[in-house]
Amino acid sequence: MRARWVPVAAVGAAVAAAVGGAVWAHGGIGFGIGTGSGSAAAASGALTSSSLRHGHAAEHGVNQTATALPSLALQAPLVPTAQRSFTGEGEWRALAADSHGQPVVQGTMLRAGGSSVPVAIAWIRQAAARFELHPGYAQPGGTWSQPDMLPRESRSGLLATWNGGFLMGDSGGGFFLDGKQYGPLVPGVAAEVFHRDGSFTVGVWGRDVKMDPTVVGVRQQRQLMIDGGRIAGNIDSLNTWGITDGGATYVRRSGVGVTAGGDVVFALGPVMSPRSLATALQQAGAVRAMELDINISWPSFMAYDSSVDPLDPRPFKWGDYPRPAERYFSHSARDFVAVYSRTAVSHGGCVDATGAARPQPGRSTGAPLAC
Repeated sequence: MRARWVPVAAVGAAVAAAVGGAVWAHGGIGFGIGTGSGSAAAASGALTSSSLRHGHAAEHGVNQTATALPSLALQAPLVPTAQRSFTGEGEWRALAADSHGQPVVQGTMLRAGGSSVPVAIAWIRQAAARFELHPGYAQPGGTWSQPDMLPRESRSGLLATWNGGFLMGDSGGGFFLDGKQYGPLVPGVAAEVFHRDGSFTVGVWGRDVKMDPTVVGVRQQRQLMIDGGRIAGNIDSLNTWGITDGGATYVRRSGVGVTAGGDVVFALGPVMSPRSLATALQQAGAVRAMELDINISWPSFMAYDSSVDPLDPRPFKWGDYPRPAERYFSHSARDFVAVYSRTAVSHGGCVDATGAARPQPGRSTGAPLAC
């Protein structure tokens, strides 16, 4: 299948949409990519924790200097300067920081393969994050141990959220959470897997991951888009990657994967083929990756700023999509993933590497803590 390049007129509109989509939910600060007069701040993509604090202070009518935080250890750029299609392409910026000011969630923009429209990329440091699977009230439906939203009392340390996958009947697999299951967990099907210690991975069920006492959540869907660092040989077979609105090849798509070092990467773009999505995830470093949801209404990625209220961080969009940034602060019809900082105490306590509850982080045991 030949790559389709979006007309130049559409590119400008899509870039503007990508920038416009990546704003604070209440219209505070815009960031993304841009050209022309007055767009230097957006083009730089330098979203630091201190600038976020300054922006919130101004919004609340407070005159103050932003608190200095430790220097941000941003990822190396994904695209060399000489090869960039637009200013700032491939340069990382901080999206969400832990309680020490370290950028656990970072984001960048890339031109998607086969399209000139930018795709939003997020990178999450696995060692500093804790991952949770949440059900939707319609997909998979029913009653579960986790809620179908993020109530206020469960937002301390919240860093990011992303959408689930296809309708369960179209996923080719099942859903498992805290001992309860919807549909069979099918060997050979791609899966997001959540462990009791808060860690997360993506792999083939029965080969890379399997049921054991450490697994608390599984969300299956179709097959891996990237396996062993290579894009699937049937990546251009549209039937494999879901039915799109109007039968279009290029629609909004999202996907998630893991790097060779175990970190997590996510990609979301408004005009993407399956190959576009797989190429973006591969460029971001994924060695195993799977598609999540597709079409206009479902893909989303939110990061959360806790500089004003650590117990109730403020969500903002990363990428171009119509859903509000507060999407998961209300009951959700579809399943989703929530990411928390390991340096924040959530849900009233902490758990150690075995899942045992602890009232606070232990400093003498040497065991990793999921808070």
